[in-house]
Amino acid sequence: MDPISDQALRTALDHEATSIVRQLQADNQRLRNELATTKANLGNRYLRSVLNLIDKHRALGSTSVWLYDDYLVLHDNGFGTDGMMREQLYQFPLEDKLAIIPVLRGLGYWVMHDSNINRNFPFMVRWNTTEERLRRDHYDFFTRGGILHRPTE
Repeated sequence: MDPISDQALRTALDHEATSIVRQLQADNQRLRNELATTKANLGNRYLRSVLNLIDKHRALGSTSVWLYDDYLVLHDNGFGTDGMMREQLYQFPLEDKLAIIPVLRGLGYWVMHDSNINRNFPFMVRWNTTEERLRRDHYDFFTRGGILHRPTE
């Protein structure tokens, strides 16, 4: 092979390899963006489901609700009718579930959870109560190291 052909071949291969790498990088970024969007949508869906469940319990005269995954699935049409969404909820990271606590606090809710959090029922949401009453009614919970997040006002 003459030197010109060899150089042309190397240039063509380098160009092709660079194009492939660029395409893979673009695909990788697109997939990362899709994953982030899916996580955000599920996080928003989780928060909406929690708020829907709170509204249902308030309408029934309750003052609290434990957020069991199965309970959310049973009482939320979005999770209940979409098997993929249901499975995603079960796989949803605990950290992302706990990330809605500041939102709930900002809406005026008390949030309680064990110091050793169970991912399938991470916390309880309370309303129409006082800290004094919570500490009295859930004395054992707090002596076991239960954590209380106060509403922000």
